[in-house]
Amino acid sequence: MKKIVAVLSIALLSVSMMWAQGNQEAYPSRDITVLVPVKAGGDTDSYARIFAQYLQNELGVGVAVKNVDGASGTVGSREVFNAKNDGYTILFFHGTTLLSQITGLTDIDTLDFTIASVPVVDKTATLVAPAKKFRNAADFVKRAQGDEKIIASIAQGSYAQLACVLYDDAVKGGFSYVDSTSAADRIADMLGGRIDLFFSQYGSMKQYVDSGDFISLGVMSDERNEFFPDVPTFKEQGIDISMDKLFFFAFPPKTDQTIVDAFNSALKKVCENETAKKDFAKYFVQPEFLTQAESIALLKDAKILYEKFTPQLLGEN
Repeated sequence: MKKIVAVLSIALLSVSMMWAQGNQEAYPSRDITVLVPVKAGGDTDSYARIFAQYLQNELGVGVAVKNVDGASGTVGSREVFNAKNDGYTILFFHGTTLLSQITGLTDIDTLDFTIASVPVVDKTATLVAPAKKFRNAADFVKRAQGDEKIIASIAQGSYAQLACVLYDDAVKGGFSYVDSTSAADRIADMLGGRIDLFFSQYGSMKQYVDSGDFISLGVMSDERNEFFPDVPTFKEQGIDISMDKLFFFAFPPKTDQTIVDAFNSALKKVCENETAKKDFAKYFVQPEFLTQAESIALLKDAKILYEKFTPQLLGEN
């Protein structure tokens, strides 16, 4: 009798396992939320919404963008970090998360997320200055190295801070720093003559450069951007700085690899979609799919670079 019961138990267990496998949810089977940890309207939000539009076509489910602003992106990032790792809550942000940990704004290591891909390496980073005060980039550097007091507007633990720190270190300007998390406030402050320098993506500042209100001091990339080839790099000007802005998709820690693979398969198709490329071109960038391994390696390299400037980011130098 015991032998019969044991055989029946094994048979029932096998049937149960086969049923579970056969009825396991294919991913994705319901709508996905892409969380953007900053306000709507900026480059991060714009890129996320383009991706969401095309991803839902590839994945066959709705993909909604949710904005959760706060503390240089750490509030929204933590929400994703603590979310259920079922693949339905995804972070879209950039390398500010690395800087936030370095400067102590968060204890979350970016690489503890399940990184999916870095599909946008934005090579449009620039620093702008008021055209009323400075004639050109050379004039800015000369006066910064002299007695001119340069006031740079930053957001603590962000690309906006790192870019100014890199430039300050390279030209030995001895800048003063004021904190502001809003691009709109920085624009207003520069137009009002209250600040002399801030970081932005060139696409966001082009209208002010074209109108003669701001000057672009250069592009923080190794090569000129194909969309605005007349703007020189800092390296061309003898200032050895470069900083691309890395945008990535990430899942909560320990997300199953099959979920990541399914998502990345769809993301790769979006990055190769010619219509999607035209939408990104409006912001002077192009999507390029990087594998999970390539993306993790890129973020690791960026973290090593950023950590070299820890004292300056913490205001210790």
